[in-house]
Amino acid sequence: MDRRALHIHLLGGFLLVDNGVPVVTLRAPRLQALLSLLVIKRATPLPRQHLAFCLWPGSSEAQAQTNLRNLLHQIRQLLPHADDYLLLNGRTVQWRNESPFTVDIASFEQAICQAEQALRHGDHRTAQTCFEAAIRCYRGDLLLDCYDEWILPERERLRQIFIAALGHLTTLLESQRDYPTAIQHAHHLLQIEPLHEATYLQLMRLHVLDGNRAAAIQIYHVCCERLQHDLVAEPGQPLRDAYMQIMRRGATARLPQAAPLLVGRQREWARLLQCWQSAASGQAQLVVLAGEAGIGKTRLAEELLRWASRQGLSTASAQCPPGEGELIYAPIIAWLRAQPVRSMFATLAPVWLAEIARLLPELHEERPDLPPAGPLSEPWQRQRLFEALRRAVLAAGQPLLLHIDDLQWCDNASLEWLHYMLHDKAPIRLLVISTVRLEEVDASSALADLIVTLRARGHASTIDLMPLDSAETADLAAQVVGHPLTLEQGAAVYRETEGNPLFVVEMLRAGGELQGARTLGGVDELGLPDLVPLPARVQAVIARRLAQLSPLARDLACVAAAIGCVFTFSLLAIACGDLHEDALVRGLDELWKRRIIREHPDGTYDFSHTKLREVAYHEISAARRGQLQRRIAESQEPDEAERQV
Repeated sequence: MDRRALHIHLLGGFLLVDNGVPVVTLRAPRLQALLSLLVIKRATPLPRQHLAFCLWPGSSEAQAQTNLRNLLHQIRQLLPHADDYLLLNGRTVQWRNESPFTVDIASFEQAICQAEQALRHGDHRTAQTCFEAAIRCYRGDLLLDCYDEWILPERERLRQIFIAALGHLTTLLESQRDYPTAIQHAHHLLQIEPLHEATYLQLMRLHVLDGNRAAAIQIYHVCCERLQHDLVAEPGQPLRDAYMQIMRRGATARLPQAAPLLVGRQREWARLLQCWQSAASGQAQLVVLAGEAGIGKTRLAEELLRWASRQGLSTASAQCPPGEGELIYAPIIAWLRAQPVRSMFATLAPVWLAEIARLLPELHEERPDLPPAGPLSEPWQRQRLFEALRRAVLAAGQPLLLHIDDLQWCDNASLEWLHYMLHDKAPIRLLVISTVRLEEVDASSALADLIVTLRARGHASTIDLMPLDSAETADLAAQVVGHPLTLEQGAAVYRETEGNPLFVVEMLRAGGELQGARTLGGVDELGLPDLVPLPARVQAVIARRLAQLSPLARDLACVAAAIGCVFTFSLLAIACGDLHEDALVRGLDELWKRRIIREHPDGTYDFSHTKLREVAYHEISAARRGQLQRRIAESQEPDEAERQV
């Protein structure tokens, strides 16, 4: 028996393909309807009486049964290898599910199921791929030329699944900042549901994010015309609010300068958007972007700022200067001077402006009538200042995004105000996004206490940024050099940078060559890679991390760098000479807490990044290197002798 596969297409119209050749003999609508009904209900045997009623509801039972017998006879004559696919007996008819066939509705639903499963596991990349596959399967509604009543529920069910898939895919593409493709799918969705206001709202937002304000305005007018023509109705309040927000920005509004495409970070971006939604709904949030220097914390925060600014949302940025918080209220002063906050001072009462003038003395020049602020000697006076600052940043009455860089250097007074703002149970539409090097935050510090307290109340989230994977590193490198990389080149960049975005960008800009599979540089006598002379910015970032260590920990880092890529506690103790064990443990613990080194399950250690080791190694004088190498060699000689015996 020939078991050639039969491909059945029911979405958008009926089509059979047998072994790559379309079957043109089954042209009669009743033949196609019967075959389609059997395929759709293929999981169960269908009574002949039921089939006859579905296909000929207006005929007598005897006539309908006769018509069915005739149709089954024709199918057996016209369908290639019909007995492979049909199971007939005197009472039922069934499509053989084990037969060699495919049907597009099964492929469609399987892709949808895989996409939803990927979404549940947070795998957005796989979800996008599966949704795209499902949409390709859906060439149109089920059996467009069939008007029987039995097809209507199944047609509508599949149509709603398709609409939901389009919506999911559009949202996924928006979350990945692929606005042009998301706009295409949103327009497709409007073709199917031209009265769905939520899609118009999303499409307006997508055009704004894509930098096309005129297109967003046009979409609003199209929506108004459609609703007026079909429903004699006006757009809902969310659409009108979005339109007014776009118009308030003005035709000459300056959009944030486009930045290079943000590579990777899909999960982190999705979490940021979730935090923003919570904040916009009234649950104030502090988001802590944590990770080592150069990992991309500021870049991710800036992406959110651009995203918000393009939609006309109020944003303000500040940076905490180093110096152990000596400049009090520095980030708050920067926020107050930002245009979205500063422009709302006119709505504040003089009593609150007088308090704000403590931090902004220039207000007295603009408003000589302001009463002088008294001393801050009592707790209630400080609380009044905090309340004035609170009213100032929330005066706009719309969701506000505040950005603060290097929160680990923030002064305690500003941290106390943040706690005052964010712990409030009243609805506040505020998101504070911060970048922090957690390795520089002491567990007993005011910042650590703030994060723990707010997290316990559901007002704080920490997003740890990890290095890029090999594929993402290659994508970033290609963006820097302006052309795709070969697999060997991508692997070489990843090997040298270990996925740190700053290292990728700076080392390639410094002149690293990508030539085939060979490494990007030489290797020194200790096996340290030498891509190009370490770029000044990378050198400075690493040197600053090492400079913040205690003298003991910094010396241990240099000794460990001389030992090699992997070292043990005992070998480190030998290389350090007479250093007491307690001091050695304290130094190692500090290096681990500062994320300079990593500890492995087998008891060995290595540096968290090879460039840390490289910088630490080159801080050792030549004489010290020789001393350390002799100690290391002497400690290994007995083991070598034992192996030879």
